[in-house]
Amino acid sequence: MAEYLIENPKHQNLLIALICAGAFIANLDATIVNITLPVLSQEFSVSPSTVSWTVLTYLLFEAGFMLPMGKLADMKGVRTVYLVGFAVFLLGSLACGFSSSINGLIAFRAFQGIGGAMLFTVMMSFIPIYLPPGRRVFATGLVTTAAAAGVGLGPPLGGWLASTVGWRWIFFVNIPFCLAAIVAGRRFIPTAFPRIPDRRFDFAGAVFSFLTFVFFLLAVNKGLEWGWTSSAILACFGASALALALFIRREKKIDYPLIRFRLFTSRIIAFGLLSLSVSLMTAGGVLFIFPFYLMEGRGLDVHIAGLIMILLSLGQFVGPYMGRLSEKFGESSVCLTGLAVGVLSFLFFLGLGHETPLYLICFALGLFGLSQGISKAPSIALVMDCAPPAEKNALAGVVSLCRSLSIALGVLFFETVFSGSIPHSISLNDTHIAAAIAHPRELAAGFHDAFLFGALISLMAVVLMFLAGRKTHHL
Repeated sequence: MAEYLIENPKHQNLLIALICAGAFIANLDATIVNITLPVLSQEFSVSPSTVSWTVLTYLLFEAGFMLPMGKLADMKGVRTVYLVGFAVFLLGSLACGFSSSINGLIAFRAFQGIGGAMLFTVMMSFIPIYLPPGRRVFATGLVTTAAAAGVGLGPPLGGWLASTVGWRWIFFVNIPFCLAAIVAGRRFIPTAFPRIPDRRFDFAGAVFSFLTFVFFLLAVNKGLEWGWTSSAILACFGASALALALFIRREKKIDYPLIRFRLFTSRIIAFGLLSLSVSLMTAGGVLFIFPFYLMEGRGLDVHIAGLIMILLSLGQFVGPYMGRLSEKFGESSVCLTGLAVGVLSFLFFLGLGHETPLYLICFALGLFGLSQGISKAPSIALVMDCAPPAEKNALAGVVSLCRSLSIALGVLFFETVFSGSIPHSISLNDTHIAAAIAHPRELAAGFHDAFLFGALISLMAVVLMFLAGRKTHHL
């Protein structure tokens, strides 16, 4: 890999900035639409259920195309896929902004999702290919921080744009970012990349992987609305399982798979990915359950609750500074420290009640955000560094996919635990939940059990990272 390293520190910084731009814009567009759903519902005279597909379609296509884009990057190079990803995202943003019907908007959001998959999949491949070992955790930390900033800024920016210049500008705002990234990327991203001997593309495997994750995420996202035991949800889970079985069978059979399963014979990659996934599940769960605790369990105003939730994103800003600690103590040790802080934060969550002072709530939430900031960048760097050069793009696709699936599963598991622990007359998706504000202790058991579940799986993430062990050298 040494022949691909960028020696000039200035060019290294420019490359990191370009990667951060992709992380920011892809995450921004995953959340910027949410706040404008009521506006879109009125604009197109459709139900909230229909307009929610503008969000879900983006997420489905982004996740569904991640593995194929990793293979495409192996064949065509990370530079090509990344720049084309920005171009696709730009065209999708233009089309969304000029949409005249809800069906057109949903279709163009799918196109945007493909661009997001191209950006997300290869952004982590740049770091181990082109940056020296001493800068990899720092760069990964900056990228995760940019991603968190995109997630955090999406709702307030979307609300401001929709209320001032109109909802179409939540899509037009992407255009200058994409144009600048394309111009800068053509100049500063190296053209050389590790080449694989067999450059055939597995189209059948791509279809099977797409169907696996699209049907699975569709079931997870629509389970509450359609009913977990409904024929539609069961059919989605069944179709996902069948597609997964066909995908695994094909990938083991052919000589040019999208992902080589031998990668997971590495203890660090296998257990490191599992630890990262479990940790991200807790993040998805907290993002889902904590607003309900603040507003329904404590009766706080939505704006106050929103400001408190920003503390989750602030913790991500320590990520870039984990590089020096990782050099001194090793990525595994830094990860274990961050994950242990995550366990501690859930112990604080377990002590939260109806009369807990607000500053303690803020402290506990900030501590959880800090744990994610400490552990996420070293975890990703640890896993990515252990892949052979020709497999880094494929593994980057797996890492990105694990992120999407884990957050979705975190929401599912936390909601299931919560709903199973409260009176049947109250549920997070029940219109009668407002009545519980007058008796917030009715919800206390649900929040307690959800946080206890979070503490247990946080501890599991620590154990998995311990089993991953230490990396002895950089590839």
